[in-house]
Parts: sequence; structure tokens; C-alpha cells
Amino acid sequence: MLHNATSDQEAFRAEVRDFLERAIPDDIRAAVRAQCLVTREQARRWQGILHQQGWAAPGWPRAFGGPGWSLAEQAVFREELAASDAPRFENLGVDTIGPTLIHHGTPEQQARFLPGILSFEDFWAQGYSEPDAGSDLASLRTAARREGDHYIVDGSKIWQSYGHWANWALVLVRSQAAPARKQEGISVLLINLQSPGVTVRPIRFMNGSQLHVQIFFDGVRVPVEQRVGEEHAGWSVAKGLLVTERLFVARVAECKADLERTRRLALERRTGARPAMDQDVHARRHAELAIRARALEAAWWPTLHAVQQGREPVLEASLLKLQGNEVLQDVHQLQLDLIGTDALAFDPLAVEGIPDAQPLTAGHVHNLSLHAWRYRGITLGGGTSEVQRGIVAKAIFGGNSDLDSISDAGLGEAQTMLVDALRRLLAGSYDHERRRAILDQQSGFDPQVWASLGEIGLTSLMLPERDGGFGGSLADAVPAMEVLGESLLLEPMLWCRLLPAQLLSDASGFAGRDAALQALLGSAVVAIAHFEEPCPTSAERITTTARREDDGWLLSGRKRLVMGLPQAQRLIVSARLEGGGLALFDCAADAPGLTARCFRLHDGRQAGDLELDGVCLSDAARIAGPERAGELIDETLDLATVALCAESVGAMRRALAITVEYLRTRKQFGRSLADYQALQHRVVEHYRQWSHARTLVREAAVGWNAASPTERRLRISAAKWMASTAGRAIALDVLQLHGAVGLQDETAISHFAKRLAANAMLLGDADHHLSAFVCAQRQMSEPV
Repeated sequence: MLHNATSDQEAFRAEVRDFLERAIPDDIRAAVRAQCLVTREQARRWQGILHQQGWAAPGWPRAFGGPGWSLAEQAVFREELAASDAPRFENLGVDTIGPTLIHHGTPEQQARFLPGILSFEDFWAQGYSEPDAGSDLASLRTAARREGDHYIVDGSKIWQSYGHWANWALVLVRSQAAPARKQEGISVLLINLQSPGVTVRPIRFMNGSQLHVQIFFDGVRVPVEQRVGEEHAGWSVAKGLLVTERLFVARVAECKADLERTRRLALERRTGARPAMDQDVHARRHAELAIRARALEAAWWPTLHAVQQGREPVLEASLLKLQGNEVLQDVHQLQLDLIGTDALAFDPLAVEGIPDAQPLTAGHVHNLSLHAWRYRGITLGGGTSEVQRGIVAKAIFGGNSDLDSISDAGLGEAQTMLVDALRRLLAGSYDHERRRAILDQQSGFDPQVWASLGEIGLTSLMLPERDGGFGGSLADAVPAMEVLGESLLLEPMLWCRLLPAQLLSDASGFAGRDAALQALLGSAVVAIAHFEEPCPTSAERITTTARREDDGWLLSGRKRLVMGLPQAQRLIVSARLEGGGLALFDCAADAPGLTARCFRLHDGRQAGDLELDGVCLSDAARIAGPERAGELIDETLDLATVALCAESVGAMRRALAITVEYLRTRKQFGRSLADYQALQHRVVEHYRQWSHARTLVREAAVGWNAASPTERRLRISAAKWMASTAGRAIALDVLQLHGAVGLQDETAISHFAKRLAANAMLLGDADHHLSAFVCAQRQMSEPV
């Protein structure tokens, strides 16, 4: 993932893992492995063990009884905790209410309440939701009337998780009857649930357990010193708490742990003699979830770092909560589908935290349903998914998202200079009308633009300095490719400049290497003729042959979809040698024996098919022989895949920005289309998918040299699956959101739709890369 663990963090992980292995009591371990629900007694005992270790509150500073861990250490602890046999339950006192007191409470409140939270002497509920308010917290009606040094509280709160365990509650109350704004006039009170006038009514949950309660307040007297923060200013306290909640209830650790448990379950469950994981339908569903979980984690770390730097990433926190909650729910649903009818049996002992000595099914898998139903509620707690979509929509349509303000955060100085230069060039010479004019030309190619892009230095970006390049990496190329995608560049920069340069720079044995590279650094157009099938062609399936003839070679075969072929002066052709293995050859585009059939893609880009009928080449034309050719091809195609995904990410961003602006300005029935919640939420879903694709593409690029071959394959295929899936969905729906005008050629959005749909198929579609991801997963699971 994007987070690179330090040696100290890895040592810390080992320490946590060793502690958990030793410290979890046997009876609790047995109950967790039997998928039982957690009881209060088990939770209290486990909290006591953590408290004795000094780990009861992972996020608290040392001054308040916490371990003082960094956010990275907290994340490691949560991951190991979720992967272990420790009981899993929400402790709002530790996770949210304690931090609220640390940030907003008085020294007296901190001294009085924090020790009890750590020791489990006090267990806390959070009194936000009301029967008639739900997620609209500003509309709450529970009233607190000031009488001297007390508040008199009347009203009701509902859906307090584990409220039947609680003896204290943090409660939002209306302390001012008629404020100017409904967010004003709210106070935060700490209420002893054993006070006179408090009634707690248990609510039986749908899985048969007691999870929620409703709390009634009838003239409850609460001392003023139990108010947190200023009177009538509780909304700011509550808002801060909600941002924190959304960040940490993205449930990244649970997603990772439960995904691994699901994998093991799929290996254990059998249909006949085969594990369920060997069945394509289950393997592919698991792979899709694994890719979504990767996108979640890769986005989570930067957000944690932003929090650590003092920022409040509200938009990012909402996106994380949406994604993490849905991934976890879908993981649980896959578990139920894997066990089939075994999920139907109900074990009442499991609700009491007791493993049945004679389980209804092997491994107690019938108890998985208890947790699947339990976690249906996570898309409601801490702000519903609909509320999160509203927050994201407000940012998008208010011009406060990455669609409007392009963020180059994290780019180095050289990267920023290149990206800025590209944007200025394309903004001044490659707007939609200029692009349409180029399309109307027979060549569909602008030599001036081609030359200008070379002068900026894009061709030399990844070339070594010894060859006149900048010595950059794929991570340097990705931002540039995003910019090219935003402009829907027709000229084949990726196919006929970046990729040939990559191939030639590594071909140390090619006599014509230096001259070929210099030509590329000029204005040469060099196409790669490799594909022979619709999907990326593996080395084993190349049928074009290279036969020795005197002191040269004769090439025969057929190549498909050679991008940039109509403009190419030279070709790099892959062929199979008679003695085995592959070779790469340099060939003039007009060589005798070559027949080109040129065409345009639906999105206007130029390509063609090639027939090679005894094309005669000299021995010096061989760029690479069997020892290196296959490796060079694979490396280049992998790089091309990530770069193409980056282009799609740029095109998606621009397509969504155009669509948002259209929805803002287009009126129907007297209202802006952007006012319709259904349309807002559709755009939010596309924004989410675009964010996931961008994150996975950048993850693949940043870890290009550090990842193992199998991990690199996972990253590449995850990025391409997400970019293809998101790109096609956006391509089709932006047309619908524009209405009939979106289907016109003169409208820019139609061109973005065609480019995204085409890129979704190039270099392997979503199905191809999902299969590749599954294969890579299996390789990682095989014993060494």
C-alpha cells in the first residue's frame, strides 16, 4: 500500500502480535472463534487486560493514561487487534467520548471521568439520535432548562449502541429554545444514567441480541459542571466528534481481517473435491472486494497523515466511511453465500457469548449470520451513508473538491514544473474546438502539438540522464498522463514516444540504440507492433515469426491494433525465433513486405493492423534477443497499463467536472438539476469510483520498483480493473446526465465518454485484469 512501514513500526507490530497471542483468555478466544457475540463481562475483562498493559486507549496521549502512540502505531494496533481472536465491540468511551473530554473537557472532568473509561468501571453511551431527528442532529428536541447550577433535562434518545452496558452517556441537548440557526443553542452534557428520572428501555436487535436502547429523560437534574464546552456551543464539539468517527469507522482493519477470514473460509468450504475459492464466481467476488479494500487502505493513510498535520479532511473522511462500511458489509455477504444454507440455523447460546459444545455446523459457521445482520447497521451509525453522500455532494457542487481545484500535493519540483508546462501548453493550443479541427483532418494528427510536447521534455522524462533524459520514474509520468487525459490528446504520446523510449533505453545490446533514442527525442513517431489478440498478448501466444535468412531475418505474421500506425516512421516488432524465445526488431514503416490497414478508433485516435509477408531485415535490426526481449515486453506493457490508467483518471476528472458544471447551470421545471438529490448522489458515486482509481494508479506507480513481481501484478491489475470499471460507468452515465445534448459530436462530453470506453478495453478489460488479480492472489497464497 502507499504507507511504507518503518522498521520501528514492524517491530511494534511484532510486539502487539506477540502480546495478543499470549494475553487473550482461552474462553474468550474460543467464543470469538465460534463466532459468538461479545458479552459485557467478556468486554470488561478484556478491557482490564489492555488497561493493565497500558493499551486500553490506543489514541490517547500519555498524559491522560494512553500509550501516546502515533497514528501509524494506532493503525497497526487496530489491524493486529482485528486479525486476532480478541473480542470486537464498540467502546465509544475510549474511541470518541474520551477524546472529546481530552480536547474540550475541563481538568476536573478529565480527572473524574477518564480513569473510569480506561478501567471499564464506567461504560459510556452516546446520546445523539432521537426518535424524530435521526441523522438530522441539529433538529434534536431533548431540552435542557437551566435552573441555577443544574440543567433539567427532558426528552428521549434512541439507538445507543451497547447502551444496556452503559452507566454514563454523553448527550446533545437543546439548551436554547429559539436560536437564530438550528445548529446553535445546543449543549453537550454528561449524564449519569442511574440518576432519578432516567429510564433505559432495551431494544432487541434483529439478530436476536440486545444491542440498542432508548433512553428517556424525565426532569433529570444534571449539574452544570457536567457540561462539556460552552453553553449553547455544543454543535462545534459534536461536529468535531463526528469527523473523528467517520475517519476511524472506515473500518480498514476489520475489512482486511475479515477479507482474509473469508479467503480461508472459501478454501475450507468445498463443493465436491474442490475448495469454493477454486470456483471462478467466488474467486472473482473475493478479488473485487480485495481491490476495493486496497483502494480504501491506500486512501486511508494519506487522510490519517492529514489529520496528524492538523487538518480536518471532512470530505475524505466521508468517502472513507462510505467505502469501508460497504466493503465490510459485502465481505459478510460473501461469507453467507459461501456457507449457503448453513447460514440459516440459529444458535441462542452464541448470543450469550457461549460456544455450543455441539455446534449446529462445523466450525460454528452458522453464527456468521449474527455478525452479518449486526453490521448492516454500520451504514447508519456515525452519520448514515446518505448523510455522507450529502456531505460529499455539497463539496462537489460547491466547488470544494478535486474536480475544481486540481491538487498537485506530493509532487516534486520537477514534476510540478512539467505538469504546469503541459497544462499551459494544452490550455492554449488544445481546447475542444482545436481538437475537433484536428479530428476533421484526414491525418487526425497535429505535428506542431507533437513537436511541442517533445520540447517540453515528456519524451525524455523516464530516460536515464546518460541518454539525455531526466532520469524520472513511472511516478513522474503518471501526473503528466493525467493531464494528457484531461485534454483527450489524439497524438499517440504514450504509444509512440514514452513506450518506445522505455524499450530502447533498456536495449543495451542494440547497435542502433543511441540513434533511435535521439530520433525519439526529436519528432520521430515509433509505433510498437506487438498485439495479435484483442487482449494483451502473452509471450507464449506470439505467432509472428522471425526466420534466419543469410545474414538477416525474414519476418512473417500479423499484428493488430498498432496505435499510431498511420503516422509512424518506424516500428518495433515482436516475433518468435525459430530456436525459441522472442526477439524485438527495428523496422521501417514502409519496408517491403509490410501491408498496413489503417483506421480510427471510435474516439478518433489513429491505429491500424499490419501484415508482415517476408519482411527482410538486417541482423543489426534486432533490438533484443531471446534473453531479454520477453522481459522488456512485459515490463513495457505493465508500464503502459499504469500510464493508460492515469490517462483515464485525468479524463474521468474532466468528464465529471464538465458534468457537474452542466448540472449546476441546466434548469428543469424551474430548478437547477444540481438541486435534485438523486442526481447528486449519482455524481457522488462516480466521484468515489474516480477517487479509488486515482489512488490505486498512484499506488502502483509509487511502489513500482519496491514491490515484488507478484505484488506488482496485484497493483497493476487492481488499478486497471478499477480504472476500467469506473471509466465505463462514468462514460455511460455522464451522457445520461447531460440528456440528448450529450450525444452530439459537438459536445465535449461525448468525446470523453468515447475515450473512457475505449481505454476500458485497451491493454486488457476489467474481466481480464480481475482474472489476473485472482491468479496473482493464488500465487501469493501458495506455500514457498
